[in-house]
Amino acid sequence: MPHSSNAARLPRLASWWKGLDTPPAPAAAAAAAPSASTVLPPRSNAPGGGAAGDRDGAVAMMRRTANHELIERIVAFLHTHDLDPSPDHLLIARSYAIGDDPALAEAIDARVRTGEPVSPAFLDRLPTQALAERNHAATLADLGDTLQAAMLENSRLLGRSSDSARAYEAALGGTMQEMAADPCASLGRLVMLTTAAVDATRDLAHQLDTMERETTRLRSRLNAARRTAEQDHLTRLPNRRSFDTRLARETGPEPRCVALCDIDDFKRINDIHGHEAGDRVLKVVARHLKTALGDKAVVARHGGEEFACLFPGTAIDSARALLEGMREGLEMRSFVNSETGTSIGCITVSIGLAPLESDPRAAMRAADAALYAAKRAGKNRVIVAQPGDPGG
Repeated sequence: MPHSSNAARLPRLASWWKGLDTPPAPAAAAAAAPSASTVLPPRSNAPGGGAAGDRDGAVAMMRRTANHELIERIVAFLHTHDLDPSPDHLLIARSYAIGDDPALAEAIDARVRTGEPVSPAFLDRLPTQALAERNHAATLADLGDTLQAAMLENSRLLGRSSDSARAYEAALGGTMQEMAADPCASLGRLVMLTTAAVDATRDLAHQLDTMERETTRLRSRLNAARRTAEQDHLTRLPNRRSFDTRLARETGPEPRCVALCDIDDFKRINDIHGHEAGDRVLKVVARHLKTALGDKAVVARHGGEEFACLFPGTAIDSARALLEGMREGLEMRSFVNSETGTSIGCITVSIGLAPLESDPRAAMRAADAALYAAKRAGKNRVIVAQPGDPGG
């Protein structure tokens, strides 16, 4: 039974996000609230409609519509399962709504089919990709702090070694001055000082050797964690974080461009053949992109069924030719669900391509607008961003 506060608050929040001038009255909001058996609106790759004849306005309208639909699905998920809008629940609801974590979606769908509640306790047990990435960032920070502490300890030990050497030098100088007055006593003191110095040096050398091994181990773990943090767990391609970092380093006068590739009607594959088949399609498309574009492009999984490509030192016409060849090669393949033997059919992609000049973000916005235009024009095509496109 949903809490009354959620029943009233979440529909009003959805209405406000949709841009209505005034939220509905509590009674109307409660009447409009989805019931416990309500399913989420379908996840879809298709953009919303727009004003004919006004390309820029249509793209902006499609983007706003898609955002509003996503927000509605997130709110509906929280309300249907009586979940508080905590940061973790919002991350899970967003991942479920956009379908970028198939294992999470399958676990939740299976739970719903059994009639058991999708409760906070159940969600806490799910190994979600979004929460894993956030926890991985914390692990990186912890490893960095530990490595810094180890390096500080190394510096302290080196400082101790230097202090011991200076102390031995001072004591040795005093003993040498006393040697003329009492050679036997001075010789005994010299032996004692030398023995102490050797012991201290041996102890410091052991500690430094231990710290060096620990520092090497920590550096190795940190590098491995960084590599993991920059890799998509499913396709083994660089992830969006890695791509954005690489994109930010792109400077110089040579031509460059970026592209966004989105698998057409991917939701249909998940709905008909299941998320595991969808995962296999993602991996096959990722390999096809890498193979077809070769070393001419940096290919990354940008999120969900969308891939990003960076073409360093490549003019827009050359990049378009590469992408057209990749698209045509993929379209010619026929896919079969290996578990059931059912035909999936051909897989196509829609692509938005834009030149990268001085502003990487503007280039990505232009590629995104071109991708929306490719979807609206019928999918399975490459559209090059025009100067008037958003971000272009």
